[in-house]
Amino acid sequence: AVPEPAQTVLAKIEPPVIELRGISKHYQMAGETFTALADIQLKVERNDYVALIGPSGSGKSTLLNMLGCLDTPDQGDYLLCGQPVASLDETALAQVRNQQIGFIFQSFNLIPDLNLFDNVDVPLRYRGFNASERKKRIEYHLDQVGLASRMKHLPSQLSGGQQQRVAIARALATSPRFLLADEPTGNLDTQTSNDIMTALQKLNTERGITIFAKQAVLDPRAGLIEVDSAFGGLAIYRRDAFLSGRYAGTDIQGGFDVADHIPFHQELRQKGY
Repeated sequence: AVPEPAQTVLAKIEPPVIELRGISKHYQMAGETFTALADIQLKVERNDYVALIGPSGSGKSTLLNMLGCLDTPDQGDYLLCGQPVASLDETALAQVRNQQIGFIFQSFNLIPDLNLFDNVDVPLRYRGFNASERKKRIEYHLDQVGLASRMKHLPSQLSGGQQQRVAIARALATSPRFLLADEPTGNLDTQTSNDIMTALQKLNTERGITIFAKQAVLDPRAGLIEVDSAFGGLAIYRRDAFLSGRYAGTDIQGGFDVADHIPFHQELRQKGY
């Protein structure tokens, strides 16, 4: 066979889903400058499963808000699927949040007086799908999380784990490029938490969904690739990939509680990572 021209091959290579180039964020508090993020460099490819952990004040929420196009950096560039986010106006940013990013929250954020069907329907209406397409997507995704028989139930009639599964179905219904999960198991018991993380892992491995999760406890399904922060506390993990960090390539067998690791990078070194 005749080999394809180099430019044709390169054209088929997708840009990273997320690319951060020197992202920094500062806040003014009581006349002092507080650095939340300092020169963050990161690439997240399709099918990556990324875990973001660290103690309070290490910049987790700031970075998550940045990735969700809910906040902007003071310095640096954020490219979403190759598109500079800074070039988008508010209307375009709203479309990006609705069409390319699926949000999963610790507190579920379901609308209490809407049943499961209508909760999943909300982002689809904003997306502009017709009634037939919305129904097909809602039924499919609720079935995928094991709640097809409860479509007419209200959130208050479900357990915490079931409510989080509805939130996952809602996040997936619009076929986003990636999921942003803000401590998705923070309000759940240990067994239910494991069930939710297993469901997310299945989405990642079987459907190629890119997942970026802020976690209180590192999920062992993600592999350590980098530790980097203005305060030595923010840790970014990704399975089957690497960045040029001090701990690149290190493998962690099992999870651990971030609260026991402050300052985080020092504790990692003491534990031999």
